[in-house]
Amino acid sequence: MYFKLLRSSWDDFAVCAGVLAGFFLVAHIVTAVVLSFFSDSTSLMISGMILPIVSAFLILIYSLSYSGFQFSHLVRLGCTRRRSLALTLGAAAAVALFCMLLSALLAWLELSLAPSLWQAITGCNGVYYGRDGWVALDNVSPNALFVELFVMPLWGWFVIPLATMAAGVLCGTILHRFGKKGMWALWALWMSVCFVPQILDSYLDRLPDLTLLGIGSGAALVLAFGWAVWYLLRAPVPE
Repeated sequence: MYFKLLRSSWDDFAVCAGVLAGFFLVAHIVTAVVLSFFSDSTSLMISGMILPIVSAFLILIYSLSYSGFQFSHLVRLGCTRRRSLALTLGAAAAVALFCMLLSALLAWLELSLAPSLWQAITGCNGVYYGRDGWVALDNVSPNALFVELFVMPLWGWFVIPLATMAAGVLCGTILHRFGKKGMWALWALWMSVCFVPQILDSYLDRLPDLTLLGIGSGAALVLAFGWAVWYLLRAPVPE
């Protein structure tokens, strides 16, 4: 049943692949144009940062869709709630894994192939890299191309799919529970995500250790996800 469900969702994976590949190609086309016409022997590698963030939005959207709509559809088809929830979470996890693996693959391709292409465009005869303010200058040619690396920390590659999947399931459950009124709750959540960090930024010197703030936010998300699972196992499903 699970693999049949995944096969029926192949278009979701195709959309994810298209979006990620599209961002990747557009970024490199723009970079190639800039290096061709405005070259100052510097470039950026951003796929390792941008693609995981794009993946986060994709995972959030599909987790919301699966938990908000596919779960009810499976229950109406005769699956038990427990099995329907397991299939729903499994499908969301498959999308999350696919997005993160494809993001990692594209980031690796960028790291492996892009420097050679950029050297050919700019005429540079070497590459040296910078990251987080550190620059590697060992055996660097005076005509070398400087590449600034922007890469998601390793822990981010694990936290992003877990957190966005949990958030998507929570949002889908809110829609399932409150219907159209749930849109207002989601709007309020979105506004808080957009503006709360800016508000907190003004009070950083007054806040305690931000690690504790992050742990608290994570704990709140885990509790909210637990409520979503509890509710879906008991929620009324319209015929």
